[in-house]
Amino acid sequence: MENLKILYDNTAVNDFAPDWGFSALVELSEETILFDTGAKPEVLAENIEKFGIDPSEIDTVFISHNHWDHTGGLPYLLEKNGNFELFIPEPDCPEFEENLPESVVCVPISAPTYISERAISTGIMTTGMEKPAYEHSLIVSTAEGFLLLTGCSHPGIVEIAKKAVTICGEELFLIVGGFHLYKSADERIIEVAEELKRFTRFVAPCHYTGEREIEIFKEIWKDRFVEAAAGVEIPLE
Repeated sequence: MENLKILYDNTAVNDFAPDWGFSALVELSEETILFDTGAKPEVLAENIEKFGIDPSEIDTVFISHNHWDHTGGLPYLLEKNGNFELFIPEPDCPEFEENLPESVVCVPISAPTYISERAISTGIMTTGMEKPAYEHSLIVSTAEGFLLLTGCSHPGIVEIAKKAVTICGEELFLIVGGFHLYKSADERIIEVAEELKRFTRFVAPCHYTGEREIEIFKEIWKDRFVEAAAGVEIPLE
């Protein structure tokens, strides 16, 4: 069965470990993609083990942006699996390559790119920050439609969703990840929550969205709101 497993998040369910950061695993019939790695190797390891996942079976690692709470678990994966492709924003590739074994291929991303038959990078988008200067998000084709995974959404969740829809050519099925609304004014949260209805059928905000902000999304999206926390598994078919 194809599904999305939330491995790392600020909140958790079912005795999974919560911690500031984000990581999710996309399990498809033909490949397994790890999106981001959270902040701490030991927390990522604990939650992977609770899910019963074999890290050596991960084919691809997708790093949304070069922030500690999305890249910190990478040493654990390198210890357990030294043979995968690593997709990261092109400007950050040299820094990552310094610490990678030769068996791990670092693939720099700039423009929208197919990373496999069913997975596409949005291409890098500017964040308006010195570091990370760029962030990209992951689009996955599923039986339910297109899934969009975001790290923090520093470039703006609406702008990312808009670009994803342009790439896909149709409305998204679900957006999961950080929406970069932490400590935003209620008016701004409501505005974004309403605007995202133009681009996706369901939302699952977590990580760098904020607890109060997530509650506002839940009120606005009602039965189209999907819970996302470490330990949550979302079917993709």
